[in-house]
Amino acid sequence: MSYKIKICGLSTLDQINMAKSFGADMIGFIFASPSPREITPSYAKNLSFLSAAKDLERVAVFVEPDNKFLQEAVHSIDANLIQLHGNETPGRCLEIKSLTGLPVIKSIGVSNIMDIKGAQQYINHVDYFLFDAKPSIDDKSQKGGLNKVFDWSLLKEWTGPKYILSGGLNIKNVEDAIKMTDAVVIDVSSGVESEPGIKNEEMIKNFIDTTKSAFGKRDE
Repeated sequence: MSYKIKICGLSTLDQINMAKSFGADMIGFIFASPSPREITPSYAKNLSFLSAAKDLERVAVFVEPDNKFLQEAVHSIDANLIQLHGNETPGRCLEIKSLTGLPVIKSIGVSNIMDIKGAQQYINHVDYFLFDAKPSIDDKSQKGGLNKVFDWSLLKEWTGPKYILSGGLNIKNVEDAIKMTDAVVIDVSSGVESEPGIKNEEMIKNFIDTTKSAFGKRDE
């Protein structure tokens, strides 16, 4: 996976077009609750999200989905990847890969070094890892898009495959995030919003420009 930028939590055609026009590589659709960015398969299908996003990598984001809902959501956007944000076991991740035939991204909430070490059990069961701030253990709480930063220095202990970095990223800290980590994909949601769920055109443009510049400096 080369360096990429992912804009997550898109819920309107305008937001998809913003991400596409300013150079995002990947976009994420949240098929999970509670979230101010949640959409349903029927909503995505009725608004022709697939047609609008056909030139981008489309990521379907779930929290412990059942098989029926998983397949409906994947089909509604013809997803290229699946992102799992719940307590899915390594075995369940393999089941989902087998069921859909798609690569799986496993989100790992991080608050201490044990979370990094615990993520190793998913190696050889998923295709990519996404490191994010650790959510509340409450089953009814939001699992991503929390606008919280975690201690990136913990990622120095990671010995697994390439990873995606998320969690409270914005135009003010993304350059430092790229300098301090080995992330190959930067994932932003709330950091390009004027309010929860409402993506801002100027913020998306500035974030993508800044992130591309920072990736370029990494390779100098």
